[in-house]
Formats: sequence, C-alpha cells, structure tokens
Amino acid sequence: MKKLMMAALAAAAMTAFAEDEETEAPIFWGFGNYGLYSGYQLYGSLVNPEPTLQGYAEGNANLSWDGTSLGYFGLGIWSNTDLTDRRRSSYGKAFNEWDFNVHYGYTYWFDDEQTWGLDYRTSVVWYYYPHRRHEHMWGKTDTTMDWVHSFALKNPFVEPFFDWVHEYHENNADLLQFGLRRRCAVTDAFSLTPSATFVYRDHRYNWCFPTAGFTEFHNGGLATAKLMLEANYQITDNFGLFAKVAFCTTMDKDLRDASDHSHGGNYGKYKDFAWGGVGVTFNF
Repeated sequence: MKKLMMAALAAAAMTAFAEDEETEAPIFWGFGNYGLYSGYQLYGSLVNPEPTLQGYAEGNANLSWDGTSLGYFGLGIWSNTDLTDRRRSSYGKAFNEWDFNVHYGYTYWFDDEQTWGLDYRTSVVWYYYPHRRHEHMWGKTDTTMDWVHSFALKNPFVEPFFDWVHEYHENNADLLQFGLRRRCAVTDAFSLTPSATFVYRDHRYNWCFPTAGFTEFHNGGLATAKLMLEANYQITDNFGLFAKVAFCTTMDKDLRDASDHSHGGNYGKYKDFAWGGVGVTFNF
C-alpha cells in the first residue's frame, strides 16, 4: 500500500505541476496526506486489522539544464500509528513505523501536448520501527531497506503501471506489483480513480508471509490482488479530502491454506478482506 500510494500521488502531482507553453513549472513543490484507516494493508495483505492513522509527505525540486527538464529529486516520509493495543507488545503503538525515502522521477513525453508519456520513478526506502520488540529467524531488527523502480504509461485512457521492489537489507528479496488505473474527473474538483493491482512475491520475500511460522520460506508466485476505488475532492488549490475502499484477496493456494489453518501469522491470517480510509490531502 505505501509504495503504491507514493507512486500514484507522485504521478498525480507531476500532472498537476507539469510545465506547458504558458506556465513555467515551479522549482520546488510537494504534496501529502493524512488519514484514518480501517487497518494497515500492505501489498494486498492485512498487517493489522484494527484502525490506524497513516500519513505521507514529500518535497521535490525540479531539475533542468539549459531550459530542458531533467526530472525532479526529492525526499519523503510516511508514518503509522496503531489506534489499538493489538501490536503493542511487538511494535509499540504511537508512531511505531517511520518510512523515509529519497527519490528521483522523470516523465518522457511522446508528444508535444504531453498526453502520452512514460513516467519513471526510483526510490530508496528506509523502514524504521522505533519500538520493535520481537525477534524472528534473523534476530531483532529495527529497520529494513527497499529499492523501488516504478513505471506508468501516461495516457488519456487507462494507465498501466508496474513497480519492482527489491528488499536488500534483510533478505535480498523481490516483489513485483502491476495493474491498471483510471482517473475519472466527475467535476473540476471531484474525481474517482478505480484500480486493479496484482502482486507477485518471490520465495525470499515471503518470509513475511510464511506457511509455517517464521521457520521456512514459501515458494514464490502470484500472491494477492486488490480492487480499489478512490475519491478525491479538491476544496482549494492546496487542500482537499480523500476516501478510498478496497477489496483484497490472497490468490496463492498455499498461502490461503496457511490462513485456514492459522499458520499465516499476522500478515497471512486474513485471506479475503475489505479495507478503506478517509483523510485530507495537501499540496504546495
């Protein structure tokens, strides 16, 4: 969920601030959101089924040389706070996760009107758990790190997207996320964005989603699917509201069997679930 939200928001922000013939793009810009969610969902799996507060913010600087755009560079931060005691013994409660990232993005436009283009963003993400208490097969770890490559084909119709996530700190694992989305402008201020997302995890990434506790790896494969609808209402140029609802399902048979037999742990316990949230957005 975190990386999908980051990539989707980045694409939206880039569209909003794109340079055209009449308006010069700002040098510095950014955006963010903060909301109340029914649970903590990550890549189609439910990390925490009870309410959380989550937020993200980033700032960027446009890069150029001799009047030619070279993309943008920026920093971002995401946070989670559990609103119940369900995970307190392992992760603490308030602000129990901070995810920092440094990123670079560029859109290569195929036409002068900027209606068709290939959007690329690469991010290094550092996940930090300041109150983490439990240990697993690698011992107690307070952090992990990802290198993410995100692609999207910008066009006026349906937008395909693809994310490659490489976890290189703990387990040298890979995750692929791909799907389709479409932003539909209902009015100048109100939009709906339906999306369908699928997640492939290799056998090493499945340490988080085991079939028998944290003692064995599960084979890689097409793990989960998510259908989501997001609504956005822009109240002012810099402030808005959002709401989203999603249905997630575990597609892998072994992971579904593990869930039925209560071997999936926190990540794999819920094989089919609905999830959603409401909150505020801002940009500058």
